[in-house]
Amino acid sequence: MIMKKTWKWMGSLALGMAFLLSACGEDNAYTNALPKDAAAVFSFDLMDMAQKCDLNDQVKQSMGQMMKSRLKGNADALVDKLMENPEESGLRLTDRVYFFGASLMQMGGVLVRMADKGKLEDLIKVLQEQKACEAPADGDGCRWTVGGGGLMAWTDDAFMMLAGNGGDPKDLQHQASMWLRQKKGEGYSGTPEFKKLEDADEDVAMVTSMDAMPKSYWGPMTMGLPADLNLNDLKMFSTLDFQKGKAVVEVEALLGGKFKDLLKKQAEVSGELDGTYLKTFPANTVLWMAANVNGEKAYELLRENPTVRQELDNSMMPLDFEAIFKAVKGDVAVAMPEMSMKPGFILYADVTNSDFMRTFEDLKPMLAMTNGQMRLVNKGENAYQFVVANGAMLGKARGPVSFWLGVKDDRFYLTNQEDLIGREVKGLSLKDCDWAKDVKDKHFYLNVNFQALSAVLPQISYISMLDYLSIESDEPTKARLVLQLKDHKENVLKQLVKIVNN
Repeated sequence: MIMKKTWKWMGSLALGMAFLLSACGEDNAYTNALPKDAAAVFSFDLMDMAQKCDLNDQVKQSMGQMMKSRLKGNADALVDKLMENPEESGLRLTDRVYFFGASLMQMGGVLVRMADKGKLEDLIKVLQEQKACEAPADGDGCRWTVGGGGLMAWTDDAFMMLAGNGGDPKDLQHQASMWLRQKKGEGYSGTPEFKKLEDADEDVAMVTSMDAMPKSYWGPMTMGLPADLNLNDLKMFSTLDFQKGKAVVEVEALLGGKFKDLLKKQAEVSGELDGTYLKTFPANTVLWMAANVNGEKAYELLRENPTVRQELDNSMMPLDFEAIFKAVKGDVAVAMPEMSMKPGFILYADVTNSDFMRTFEDLKPMLAMTNGQMRLVNKGENAYQFVVANGAMLGKARGPVSFWLGVKDDRFYLTNQEDLIGREVKGLSLKDCDWAKDVKDKHFYLNVNFQALSAVLPQISYISMLDYLSIESDEPTKARLVLQLKDHKENVLKQLVKIVNN
């Protein structure tokens, strides 16, 4: 209940910001204040988002009441004034609003174009009377005050809010003044990444670097990558657009240094999907993902990393990993056909031969030393059942656990439910779904069927509004995510606002 109220309040606040819009301007001098070493920069088109929300009088009245409930005294008149004429805020939110993280994300800020400094200071004065901030002061070419645990600073061109991880917000004043005094090209606005942000016409655009992520998370993300790569040479440019019936996210990797060379090798690993395994699963499959893989090239790329190469060469597992990898060539798909208490999955992979299956016989002597806790049972030609007496040994629930693996009809399979092997589709398959036409020739595709989930999770009401989520990639540096709702006609942002306010 508390979480729901929190989200509702945050949603109302965001809509309130979007409504505080004023007239357009001619230049973008305010963007000069963006810090050059920003680890992440987000750009928002609040005007477009407000229009897509289609804020009616009832919603506006609700936002006004919310703001009044948090202020006292003559604040009611101020709120009514802002609701009637948003230009009274002094901020020009029709220009894009920027959020940024700097200094390894130890400091975050908001940057807005100034419309009328006098009107903003009138608003600050009212907030001061409300004891929501301190009296403004002059310093280093800007005006500033503190309130709400952060610092607000402004010039004739720009308004900035800063917050850090602890400490006195007043300590941020010098840094804010330095950024606000930057000339064109001195800050982030002089970078190629900013040019992409500036050219974006989607509702939200963002650039992030590895510096935006704690270094403790770098390890899992860099597994398999050459050790001499400079991770700061990798940046991600993303956009988010709210459209009729769907939200679309576009992601592009901005590569520098040795990442460009790595990209060429990765391009050889991945090919274009044939969509072979679409007809293998029913249309109500919960999750399906596929890629086209050249196993030999993948093995060569993995071995270029010294750590991975050592693990492969010195593995306690007596398996011929090279033979396994080299046999894979073509589509590889993983699916969860249905949702249950013990959901089943199956992996299929196109293979050029079944010779590699002989290597699993080499596992039997090692498994024999477990005194029956682990067994590999022959289930026919090129087919095995791997049995674990206690699932807790694999981080699963207690009790026996089995996996089946083998090769049939030039397809390798791995599953936790034997009846999924070669299961025939009765009725419509994934190939009959609307999104299936987008799979062929992609390098990667993932689909989550929310309608199938809603049937087993009726307690989560908003799931019934969702149709599916898809992630696709047609080249190594780009990916596209689509959240499709059942209602294809109404803008997705307006539909999401309804979810927040219910």
